[in-house]
Amino acid sequence: MKVTSEQAKQLLTDQLSVWESARDNYKALEAVQVKELTVEGCTVKIQFNPARIVSSAAKVDTQSLKERKCFLCAENRPEVQEGLPDGSYTWLINPFPIFPEHFTIPVNEHLPQLIEKRFGDMLRLAHAAEHYVLFYNGPKCGASAPDHAHFQAGNKGFLPLEKELKKYRRIPIRTEKSARLSQVEDYICPFFLIEAESEETAEKLFVKLYNALELKEGEPEPMMNILTW
Repeated sequence: MKVTSEQAKQLLTDQLSVWESARDNYKALEAVQVKELTVEGCTVKIQFNPARIVSSAAKVDTQSLKERKCFLCAENRPEVQEGLPDGSYTWLINPFPIFPEHFTIPVNEHLPQLIEKRFGDMLRLAHAAEHYVLFYNGPKCGASAPDHAHFQAGNKGFLPLEKELKKYRRIPIRTEKSARLSQVEDYICPFFLIEAESEETAEKLFVKLYNALELKEGEPEPMMNILTW
């Protein structure tokens, strides 16, 4: 089964009708303070979201991970939490949202948060649920569950970068058929950009990029955050 945007949205509606604490956190988004700043010509959105501290300040050191039950494993999820199966993944609503529609998509096995073999999965999930932006936080780059592989998804149109991407200059690095790998340097945080018409060519460019990135001693993978749509 491939989860579509419509199915994900229905899951959110159904879960908020029965999950009180999650419903309260989504309702609280209406009162979240948001400020937009222009920094070096780039739009930056700052969100003051107190309910999110449960997730963003989660302890992810080795000892803490050993001592707590994994909240992404099916047997440890709240009884009220239901999910949509999607191949080897499951769509869940995120009970501590940043986006008005916010999902976590864990793999069904308890496996570490690593992207090398999963980028193709990320592309497939994003292609099927076309109204959402998928994102990946590396195990040392903001993942609140670095011990369990997962993606997150939020509704399109929320992130300033989506709207402003076209205005930034691309420095070509490599091509793979019609796909292009570029570097965007004039954004406040320089990044690599892959643009492709097929998942296969995008994945090939990603693998080449991944293998070229610096891997620091003691780290499981190069440090990265990824957005996909």
